[in-house]
Amino acid sequence: MLKIKKDSTIYIFCAPNFATGGPEALHQLAHQLIKMGMNAKMYYFPLVKPKADPVHPFYKGYNVPYVTTLENSTSNFLILPETSPEIIFKKEFSKIKKIIWWLSVTNYYKMLAPVIRRTRRKPIYWIRKIYNPIEFATLTKIKEMSIANIGHSYFSMDHLAKAGIKPIGQISDYMNHQFFMRVDNQITKEDIIIYNPVKNGEYLQKIIAKTPTLNWVALKGLTPEKVADRMNRAKLYVDFGYHPGKERMPREACIMRCCMIIGKEGSAAFDQDMPILEKYRFDKTDDNIDAIIETINTCLNNYDEEIKNFIPYREALYREEQEFEAAVKTVFVNA
Repeated sequence: MLKIKKDSTIYIFCAPNFATGGPEALHQLAHQLIKMGMNAKMYYFPLVKPKADPVHPFYKGYNVPYVTTLENSTSNFLILPETSPEIIFKKEFSKIKKIIWWLSVTNYYKMLAPVIRRTRRKPIYWIRKIYNPIEFATLTKIKEMSIANIGHSYFSMDHLAKAGIKPIGQISDYMNHQFFMRVDNQITKEDIIIYNPVKNGEYLQKIIAKTPTLNWVALKGLTPEKVADRMNRAKLYVDFGYHPGKERMPREACIMRCCMIIGKEGSAAFDQDMPILEKYRFDKTDDNIDAIIETINTCLNNYDEEIKNFIPYREALYREEQEFEAAVKTVFVNA
């Protein structure tokens, strides 16, 4: 629990004019904090074009004020996504209370590893190591500095717990209202299988190669409206990619009444993050390919029955915003 005083400002660190699931979650949090009467602002950094509007058009509707500099005071708070943990060492943020929101697990390591590699290549690293070592935002260091942490997925909560870090709470995001407006339950479902080629690789290609008569449709290079159209028409969504957190596309597909066949990597392995029956969840092994194809055909041929098994997950997704608001009120409390 974080006790927020009336004179406190909550800054939320975000990349400017950038639209993905992470930045949207950050704007959702700021929007909710403002609704609760707290002084929350987006802190956009770095500004490549100082005079340009840093607010992406997708997020204008959240009506969150922003700053490009902040007040480094012990009364204030700075919420960081897990992709920017190095901020905890910056002198200009030395006094402000820092909190890491773990929107992803994998992206934290993807950002940290190259920082460590690049730094260790520099001669100054080895010189400073003797008398003033350069520090990295490892989990061990985060724990030593008593940085507050907030989980997003159950996967992130589990990962932090295994590292000996106890989060102060769990706050997940919710689907944008614009997405729900694109749901069309009147569209007749077709024998279409949709997938994200960016998140899937060789394993799914093996399955596609063994099912040449099936209608596989890649969701790539499409507008949000086109993606919604494909999802409204498809009977099945297949995803064997790695899930660094609670991914948006699987949630979108479920809301659009698609059956789902999913791998077990990252958050997809946890029923708390993706509550679907185990018969739709498979390890990525060659021995499972025949069973996966059989399940694909079952979903296509018996769609009306199989889709009933996804009703609990869909209902949970419709409750996300309500649960998000309750979680934020649990973690952030007016002092």
